[in-house]
Amino acid sequence: MKPAGLPTSRLAIALAACLVLAIIVGTATAVWMLRVQETGKWEKQTETFSIVLAETVSQQMDFAYTALDSISERIQDRWSVSAEYLTGKLSTHDFHQFLREKAALSPAVEVISVLDVNGNVINTSRSFPAPTYSLADRDYFIVQRDNPVQGIYLSSSVRSKTTGKWMFFLSHRLTGSDGEFIGVVILGMSPSFYSQFYEKLSADGHASIGLLRNDFTYLARWPESSAVMGMKNLTGSTYQLVHEQKKKAGIIITNNSRMADGGKQVTRMAAVQSLEKYPLIINFSVDEDLYLADWRKISTGLVVIAMGGVLAIVAAFSVLVTLLERREQDLVMTTELKQQAEVINRNQAHLLKNLTEQQLALKDSSDRLQAIFQNAADGIIMIDDTGKIEALNPAAVAIYGHPANEVVGKNGKFFSPPGQPDLLGLAMSRKEFLETGCLRTETERMRKDGSLFPAELAISEYYHAGRRKLIVIVRDISERRKMERMKSEFISTVSHELRTPLTAIRGALGLVVGGAMGGIPEKISALLGMAHKNSESLTRLINDLLDIQKIEAGKMDFAFELLNLQTLLQTAVANTQSFAHSMETEIRIENNAGSALVMVDAGRFQQVMANLLSNACKYSPPGVAVQVLTLQTHDNLIRIEVIDHGSGIPESFRERLFQKFSQADSSDTRAKGGTGLGLAISQAIMRQMHGDIGYYMNEDPAQPGTHFYVDLPLHKDELAGFEAITLKQDHAA
Repeated sequence: MKPAGLPTSRLAIALAACLVLAIIVGTATAVWMLRVQETGKWEKQTETFSIVLAETVSQQMDFAYTALDSISERIQDRWSVSAEYLTGKLSTHDFHQFLREKAALSPAVEVISVLDVNGNVINTSRSFPAPTYSLADRDYFIVQRDNPVQGIYLSSSVRSKTTGKWMFFLSHRLTGSDGEFIGVVILGMSPSFYSQFYEKLSADGHASIGLLRNDFTYLARWPESSAVMGMKNLTGSTYQLVHEQKKKAGIIITNNSRMADGGKQVTRMAAVQSLEKYPLIINFSVDEDLYLADWRKISTGLVVIAMGGVLAIVAAFSVLVTLLERREQDLVMTTELKQQAEVINRNQAHLLKNLTEQQLALKDSSDRLQAIFQNAADGIIMIDDTGKIEALNPAAVAIYGHPANEVVGKNGKFFSPPGQPDLLGLAMSRKEFLETGCLRTETERMRKDGSLFPAELAISEYYHAGRRKLIVIVRDISERRKMERMKSEFISTVSHELRTPLTAIRGALGLVVGGAMGGIPEKISALLGMAHKNSESLTRLINDLLDIQKIEAGKMDFAFELLNLQTLLQTAVANTQSFAHSMETEIRIENNAGSALVMVDAGRFQQVMANLLSNACKYSPPGVAVQVLTLQTHDNLIRIEVIDHGSGIPESFRERLFQKFSQADSSDTRAKGGTGLGLAISQAIMRQMHGDIGYYMNEDPAQPGTHFYVDLPLHKDELAGFEAITLKQDHAA
């Protein structure tokens, strides 16, 4: 059924969108027009300011040029006979007063001086007698001296040799009666005067005023900046308007870097005026923060009003659309409710039937779980996230001796021996539980009578009603421990009882096979050789069993010596080479360990190497040599690698590689012999010698092979020989 009011709600939404769009477009247009209007107003104002400034500077230049002309004419009318005559006549106090009176007529004039042909000061308005210094290096002197037709020259800004202040000068050449150069009259203008005058128009730091020569050299500026005085600005607004656009005056808006601000990018409006009579340019600039300040305030107000209007329209139409949609939904809902009521009536009976069946199934499942909980052979304890016991089964009661009503609701710390954590603390202290939520461990527990017993705990976490809880399965392993001790004692007894007679049998067979009893028939020789070989295998098995027993009992002794590693490796290879030949291979030491020294038990080290080398020979293809390498892996570790090129270790066997009695082929018909104890014993020996043992395989399937390695601490001693240092230590396994 199509809702009747749906087109109305869509029309309302479309109308609201049109109104919002009209407000946005109108506001944006008004803001843009206000910006154009404000920019035009400020262009007129800045142009007016620049014209006023240009007229003011022009009047000051009129006075300065007139004063300089009058002084030059007076000097040339009276004292232009020669340079010597001029110097003598002008170095009087009366002429000093004359210059001083001329300078006092304008506040912009800082000093008036007369220079001789060498640039030395003859007289000056600043002080009498004139100070002794030369201005022969100044541009205004050099230009007048070298150019007879120069006329009045406007110099760049320089620092005064008397006051150290920035000044720029007007200079006039003095010519003798014979037309020769006899001196220069200079009139110094103070940029400070212009800066103080410009400061009144700076609009609180948002405006800047510059007086430049027509080659774009700064003569005066506000704000004052020593960094630009006397420098040419060939990137600013003045240069763009006058040089690039070929205009004498005008307005320009730029976003260039400013010399006075260290190259900072600033958007500014500049009004430029070139003086008609003088080689000067006025630049009056205001930044964007000033000339757009009113526009920004008005625009902000317009935007706020527009946003308010948009929000009001959205709110009003939202209410309208909501009401329309609600009416439509009510109509749809009425129809749907009628249909649903019929469906509910049909399904209600079915739901009741299913609910009854589920309740019966739930009760049956609960009864089964309760039966499992009550009749489990292992103890089961349930604790909450605070460590309090929630429930325990009869098996747990039998193990600990605590009745259920005594421990439920209490902390399980009385199950733990004194000084050990409770069940929750034990779980939270293990990294395995924190990472996986499960923990299997063996530890001592305490019964109600205070007796301790070995227990195997399996702790798992689960969540119920959003809270974490723990299930602890407890198994008393006292009988298992007793059986393990009995097995260990039995193996030890049998091994020791067999070792002595087996050693005698092996020795006797060795003598007979070796010919000590004379020649024997060939048929008997083969049988004796087989018996001798089997006695050696049985001896190795018994020795391995005894070593395992010693390691587990912590009774394996080590006699440590500081030995040459290369000698140890050569001995190990020599001892195993005959076995390698029997397997149709050989062992090669690929590099020399040099004078590297290691602290090891020589016999135990040879036991480890014999195991690694014999394994490599067993699994190496016929005719392919087994390699022995040494390399330094860290500053204090040296690695010995035994490399074979066999098929590698099966992936299913890698996790059990260093476990006792582990073999990749454990069948009765396996091709390779061995007890499966060698690597387990080797690992225990390396740990006692503060080393490590491991393996990795070649990643390239085209070149299979396995690298077994031994890492040992390296002792660096470059002596010609070495002394054996025996350190007898008992190490616990």
